[in-house]
Amino acid sequence: MAFYLIGTGMNKKSISADALETLKTCDKVYLENYTVNFPYPIKELEKIFEVKITELERSAVEDESILEEAKNSNIALLVYGDSLSATTHMQLILECKKQSIEYAVFHAASIIITIAETGLSLYKFGKTASMPNWKEHTNKPTSFMNYIKNNASIQAHTLILTDIGLEINNAIEQLIESSKQTEIELPEKIIAISNAATPNQKIFYDTPEVIGKQNIPMPFCLIIPSNLHFMESDALEELKE
Repeated sequence: MAFYLIGTGMNKKSISADALETLKTCDKVYLENYTVNFPYPIKELEKIFEVKITELERSAVEDESILEEAKNSNIALLVYGDSLSATTHMQLILECKKQSIEYAVFHAASIIITIAETGLSLYKFGKTASMPNWKEHTNKPTSFMNYIKNNASIQAHTLILTDIGLEINNAIEQLIESSKQTEIELPEKIIAISNAATPNQKIFYDTPEVIGKQNIPMPFCLIIPSNLHFMESDALEELKE
């Protein structure tokens, strides 16, 4: 009996071969899908993986009840991107250690890696920020702007992961308003990458105002570039839509 934490990668066919083989041995396969807008239907994953997939609510992951099942069955938890992108998932592994539950982790590509397709150097990125959906809050959190400021102070780019359900026009409105409220300036141009590492991937590089008016489907992320090396600048111009 064991618990398997499995990254699916960025597209529906990028799961590793050993992870796919392990899925065939599982009694139940769950999917954590409350932190990302999936770029493909879950039914397509079931068809490709040839397993039944049950979508798991946030509470079922956070209360660690899934591990109780792993004491008597082989249980897999699928995670979009890499399996350990979120701290909640590491907590599951630590709890497995504590309860002497057998486990294995299967890694895959994540947004942290695939943003290199914008042409920006991964070595020049600072801390990753998360942008909440203001519609889900009574106030308007702007703390993500501090990441932009601190990263810019060391000439580092900022990756912003947007909350589930946050569309591009609203994300840009929030970014611009937050910049005004915090008096933290944005660069003239920013980057948006949509459906990263899938056949529908698109890279946008323009002013926030122009990007906010583009047809940029979810999932997407924003990148606030710092000083660009000439190779990064050239790559962006060549790769953008």
